[in-house]
Amino acid sequence: MSKHQELLDYIDDLEVGKKVSVRGLANRLKVSDGTAYRAIKEAQSRGLVSINDRSGTTRIATTEQRVIETLTFGEIAKVASAEVLAGEKGLSQSFSNFAIAAMTKENIRKYLSHDGLVIVGDRTNIQLLALHERNAVLITGGVDVEEAVLDYANAHDIPVLRTDYDTFTVASRINRALSNELIKKEITTVADVYQSHAPTLFEISTVKDYLDLVKKTNESRFAVINQHKLVVGVVSMRDVTGKKNSTTIDKVMTRNPKLAKFEMTVASTSQKMIFDGYDIMPVVNSDSTYAGIISKSDMLRSMQESAEQSQFSHTLTDNVARTIREVQSYYTFTVEPFMMNNVGNIANGMMTEIISNISGLVMTKTKNKNIIIESMTIYFMGAVAIDDELEVYPKIISETRLGATIDFEVYLDYQIISKVLVTVQIN
Repeated sequence: MSKHQELLDYIDDLEVGKKVSVRGLANRLKVSDGTAYRAIKEAQSRGLVSINDRSGTTRIATTEQRVIETLTFGEIAKVASAEVLAGEKGLSQSFSNFAIAAMTKENIRKYLSHDGLVIVGDRTNIQLLALHERNAVLITGGVDVEEAVLDYANAHDIPVLRTDYDTFTVASRINRALSNELIKKEITTVADVYQSHAPTLFEISTVKDYLDLVKKTNESRFAVINQHKLVVGVVSMRDVTGKKNSTTIDKVMTRNPKLAKFEMTVASTSQKMIFDGYDIMPVVNSDSTYAGIISKSDMLRSMQESAEQSQFSHTLTDNVARTIREVQSYYTFTVEPFMMNNVGNIANGMMTEIISNISGLVMTKTKNKNIIIESMTIYFMGAVAIDDELEVYPKIISETRLGATIDFEVYLDYQIISKVLVTVQIN
């Protein structure tokens, strides 16, 4: 059994009302704070614990564990702008799938599953059938509902919802909400990739201690902590070069570094590191004590793995990536409706996304390197329309070990319509 599952089992066995904390779990089961934190967040998503800023984390009672990919009927009511007609006690129940009742009673039966959701109009027989199969009912079109339906729903705590929207609109909204939940699950946070056992130095450590640690670990950047395990700085080889071995670290370290927390996303953390020129960032617990570090290479490796392993393609970036095709020495894509702005031209942000994607393809193809976009300048010289096929010609005009500058020319029917200059950092 993994440590993560062991922690979840431990939380599941706690009495209702029992307090739980990251530090307490870590100490009791001999795991890192990051592992304990991930287990608590998973327990929260399953409905095992409640996290409150004032009262802390508490074990709560639940009738059924909630899976992160699902939504509750109460949340569906919000998504569909629906009123609750009956079965209010069942609103906290989660559902796994929904069906549209656009067929006969005999045929719809095979699409019904326990704790599902049926979207239906004014067909009372289908509404009752869904309730008998323990399915919540979402009635579209704002039609009236018979008392027999409401009475059965209240007696069995099965939600009956009603919305003024049509079936297509409601189904689209629910599908979008489920997609958003899947995207949230795929977002990588600092807690997923940080180094929990990274070595540290103290304020009173010396340059000699630093050099000894470099030899021992083959690393050159470390967090500096005080006697209370609070991060007070970071130190690198550049800071100690030319200093005497007896010099204490607090005399040479970089003070007040930016700190990362477990819940921060890898994407936002990488932007902070690029902006400030950091190669590592200390990670702290909720009480601000030292937990580990996250490095630029950790983040880039995580981004690459997420791109390779993701099973869901619902984001704008995924949609853009699917439109790009490589043709010999250039790339081409067709302008689709979702790329346009309100004046009928390709949106600035969409062009940025396309060029960012192609920049990654170019550097991966030539150097097999991961990149982070540092700056991008776009010049538009012409307009495009839906279904136009654009050709993008990239050219690396300068490259060093740490970065590169790429020039892009975008053509439509042999006429240049945009030029782009991109600067990237290479890992």
